[in-house]
Amino acid sequence: MAALGCSPSGSTRPSAVETGWSAVPPWIKVTATGVGAGLRSSAVIDGFRVHPDPGDDGVIHAFTDESVVVNATDIASRPPAEPNYLVVNWGDGPNQRVGCGPCRQDHGYAPGRYTLVASLDGPSGRSITVQVEVVARRERSTRVSADGPLQPFELGNGDLAVGETTFFQFGIPTNLLTLFIFPPTCSPPGAAFYDFATLPVLNPPTFALPIKGFFPGTCTITATGTLVGGAPFNQTITFSVH
Repeated sequence: MAALGCSPSGSTRPSAVETGWSAVPPWIKVTATGVGAGLRSSAVIDGFRVHPDPGDDGVIHAFTDESVVVNATDIASRPPAEPNYLVVNWGDGPNQRVGCGPCRQDHGYAPGRYTLVASLDGPSGRSITVQVEVVARRERSTRVSADGPLQPFELGNGDLAVGETTFFQFGIPTNLLTLFIFPPTCSPPGAAFYDFATLPVLNPPTFALPIKGFFPGTCTITATGTLVGGAPFNQTITFSVH
């Protein structure tokens, strides 16, 4: 489980804008232990490097305005051995073949679902098969927000595509004693989580944490705390991943 907590009343807040998870002020604690499958993704399949990374469902999720990349440099032969060739069938046309050499190919798709087969001919004989699902990127994001003592308390996009990152932005009021912000609680679990590969934006008293969608589901972010005078509060925001 991971949670973000703070108690700013006895600390000095930084006055400058800072970026980077390592630049989180000392009165804000970000921890992640026992993180589930939502944070695990690998860009290497049996020695072949692919981009974008496959999701936890094993499918490469891509947009029509980006390319899918396959790279076999790591497993290609080295001189003086006989050179290999990377052969890729993208699932929407004939095989494409390139020497190693570059040992890399990229390809753009129309919307749909495809079966990608990549192989290294020659001594290694390795091959992989992976599903690719391609959608058009939305022109407009759907911003969502919630009422409560933390303002703003909003997501830049409340309907994420798998593999997409948005920012969860929240402000810390001056009458705050304690605050805990929990990571997304999702059905199914792990559908979204903090995107530690993307820098947060720290501009006190407003903060923005990157949230990434890993596979389809519905998620809720919860903030709980205590205001000056002892009044407790609970604030939530819900979003979806498709």
